[in-house]
Amino acid sequence: MGLKAIARLAPVRLQAHFTAGEAADTPIFVADQDYEVVEVRETHDTAGASSTTADVVIATSGTAPASGTTVLSSALALDSTANTPVTSTLTTTVLNRFINKDSQLSINFTGTVTAYQGVICVVLKPVRTNTDY
Repeated sequence: MGLKAIARLAPVRLQAHFTAGEAADTPIFVADQDYEVVEVRETHDTAGASSTTADVVIATSGTAPASGTTVLSSALALDSTANTPVTSTLTTTVLNRFINKDSQLSINFTGTVTAYQGVICVVLKPVRTNTDY
C-alpha cells in the first residue's frame, strides 16, 4: 500500500471555534470521501444561557443543519461548567454516524447562544469503499 493510500485512511480531526455572538447553525465540513464519526468533544470558556445545546448533524446537499440527522445520543449541554471538556456519546444507530461523500457535517444550536464561546471537536475515520486511489 502506497503512502497516498495510507494517508487517506488516517483520522481527520475537525475543530469549530465559536466566539460570543457567532454561534449559529452552520456547516463545518463537506465530506471529500465517506467517513464515520468516531468522537465528539466540546469545551467552552463562556457558557450559553440555561438549556443551550449543540447537536452535531449530518445533512445532505440542500438540507438545513436543523433538519440533519444527529450523530449523538443527546445534544451537548453548552450551559455546563466552563473549561471542563465534555465527550458526547454517539448514537447507537450506526448508520447515522456515517457521512457520505459530498454530505455536510453541521452544528445545530438550540437556546440562547449569544454569550457562548467555545470549540466543538469532531474526529472522523475514513471509510475505505474501494482500493482505487
